[in-house]
Amino acid sequence: MADELIDIFDEDMNLLGTAMKSQAHREGLWHKTFHCWLAQKAPDGKIMLWLQLRSHDKDIFPNKFDISAAGHIKAGEEVKDGYRELKDELGLKLAKDDIVKLFTAKEIYEAGNVKNREFQMVYVAMIDGSPYKAVINPDEVAGLYEVNIDEFIDLMNGKLKNIEAKGIKRNNDSTYTLEYRRMTKDDVAPHDYYGKALDMIKRYAENQ
Repeated sequence: MADELIDIFDEDMNLLGTAMKSQAHREGLWHKTFHCWLAQKAPDGKIMLWLQLRSHDKDIFPNKFDISAAGHIKAGEEVKDGYRELKDELGLKLAKDDIVKLFTAKEIYEAGNVKNREFQMVYVAMIDGSPYKAVINPDEVAGLYEVNIDEFIDLMNGKLKNIEAKGIKRNNDSTYTLEYRRMTKDDVAPHDYYGKALDMIKRYAENQ
């Protein structure tokens, strides 16, 4: 994955300077990331949530279902500039004003040589259409799926052992397969903020 220059902070989010993303992950330097969850309201009123399947090449949470689109905030950027990830990863042409800030979360993750300390800026946006029509970036994303948000909430709360996810998965020959699969909680990238985020996303989507 491409390296990039990012701003680094102390644990109270005071700007300290800049560093390469690889250095931040290696040394555990605090930095900001952009998380955008995409939701849509189905004709029957159900709220559907889009999840990306992370590439197997990712340093963090490879081959896991995760946020619809996410990325690092580059040095000098405003957080909301992270909306470019929607186009870079999924080929979606949403405007900056289409995304709505929910909250900021702090997360620490360490595994192997990765020491990740993030201020996660969490956003939501409503989307029309189907994940099957997205143009996913093969260098970043292995697939894109949709799930019923109520079922996903129950999955993350341990009330369900698995749920159905449907979407597209990229094959080794660069073709895409329409796929229905059962998703378990272990298939999902672990984040501390799921309960808060999913409740806010559902309420926001229901009011749109």
